[in-house]
Amino acid sequence: MAGAGGSLLPQRATGAKISGAQRYHSNPPARPNAPAPQRSRPLTTTADRSGVYLKYALFCRETEEGAGDDLTFRGIIDLVDIAIPDTPPPADAGNGPRILAEVDAHLAFCIAGASPGRHTLEVSIRAPGASLSSPPPQQVEWEEGIFFQRWIKPFRIPVTRLGRHIAAIAFDGMPLGEASFLVRLEP
Repeated sequence: MAGAGGSLLPQRATGAKISGAQRYHSNPPARPNAPAPQRSRPLTTTADRSGVYLKYALFCRETEEGAGDDLTFRGIIDLVDIAIPDTPPPADAGNGPRILAEVDAHLAFCIAGASPGRHTLEVSIRAPGASLSSPPPQQVEWEEGIFFQRWIKPFRIPVTRLGRHIAAIAFDGMPLGEASFLVRLEP
């Protein structure tokens, strides 16, 4: 039921840039009459990390790849409201769980810090009340000089119950993190 495809967008050390995004500073400019920020521990930046890690992961309706490696996410999916069904589910359908809705989404994520060489990438979708087939692990070649790689994978996710629907991302069998959205009944 869940399908996977996607595009691989490697970013070399010389080509990555931030555009159209808010930049976060470790020392933001001071505001007049503002209290001094209190920090209980040192700030960890991307440059301080060692080893492979997940930079970001999210569900969205559309992605657009522009000039200069710009990537735009449209229609971020973090909450899905579904209508109350008009009829109750049959007592014994025998065909598995009743599908209340299907969510067509792009899973966009970025992994950084891998060493050069062959690796495996695995994405599995977990949904309450449904056993979804996961695509087989993907072989990934990480070249010398690559800081991070981005993936965009389309999925059609069946909703059989309310609750949190999760895409778990693993690299070389090690869980890195997840993206998720919540499904609830329309208020």
